[in-house]
Amino acid sequence: MLSESVVIGVLLPLLGATQSFNSTRQTPGNRVASSVAAQQASDSVEIALGAALAEQFYRDRGIAPSEQNRRFETYLQGIADSMGKYTRRKLPWKIHYDPNPGFRSGFALPGGHIVIGGGILALMSNEDEAAAVIAHEMIHIDENQVSDRIATYVAKEHRSPTDPSQWKWQEFGASYGPVKENHCDYDGAKLVVQGGYSPYAFGTILQAFVALAKVHTPTAPPPKAIVVRIDQINREITTEHWEKLTKTRPIKLPYGDD
Repeated sequence: MLSESVVIGVLLPLLGATQSFNSTRQTPGNRVASSVAAQQASDSVEIALGAALAEQFYRDRGIAPSEQNRRFETYLQGIADSMGKYTRRKLPWKIHYDPNPGFRSGFALPGGHIVIGGGILALMSNEDEAAAVIAHEMIHIDENQVSDRIATYVAKEHRSPTDPSQWKWQEFGASYGPVKENHCDYDGAKLVVQGGYSPYAFGTILQAFVALAKVHTPTAPPPKAIVVRIDQINREITTEHWEKLTKTRPIKLPYGDD
C-alpha cells in the first residue's frame, strides 16, 4: 500500500502543498484532517493522470470515438458502478473500451480508470464474468498497487504525477506479479459478491483461457498460473460459504451498427 508518509512526502509537494505535517503541535483531530486532505489531494492527481493516460491509450491504439464503443462503455460502466460503491477509495470509476478482438485482457490506470479489451469480452458467457474482470482491476487501484507503482517511478526517476507527458500507459499494463494478481482475484471476488454477482465467474472466465490455450497447444498442460488462480477461487468460495451463489446474469453486449 502507498503509505501516508509516501503520499505526503512525495505527492503533495508536487502539488505545491505548504502545510507541515510534522508539526509537534498537531492535535489528533488535525492529524486525521491532514490525512484525509492528503488522500483527497493524491486522488485528484491520480484521477487527472489516469484520464490523460486513457487519452494517450486511445491515440496510440488509433481508437476513434464511435456510437458502438460508447454503448459498450456505458454497459460496462453500469457493472462497475454496481461494485464501486463498496470500494475503500471513493473514486469516479471510469471504464474505457478497446474493441480490438486481439486484446483479451484489461488493466488499471491511476485514479479509477480501467481499460477493458474486446477480446476478453468475446470469451465471456455471462455478465458476472465481466464483473469479475472489472473487480480484479478495481482492486489493483483500491488497494494502492497502482499508487505504489506511481510512487516507485517518482522516487527512482524523479517524475511528476502532475505532468502526464512523463508517463506511458504501458507502464500500468504490465503485470504486478503472481502474488498481487492472485490477491486481486481474492479481494475482487468479495467485491463481486457485494455487487450481487456470482464468485464462480472468476473460475469460469479463467477456464476460458485454459480452453483457449488448449486450442493453440493441445498437448501442453494447462498454464500453471491460471490453475493456481482457479484453485484459489474454489477455496475462497468454500471458506466464505458462497457455494449457493451460482446464479448468473446473461451478458448483454451491445453489438450493433453505429
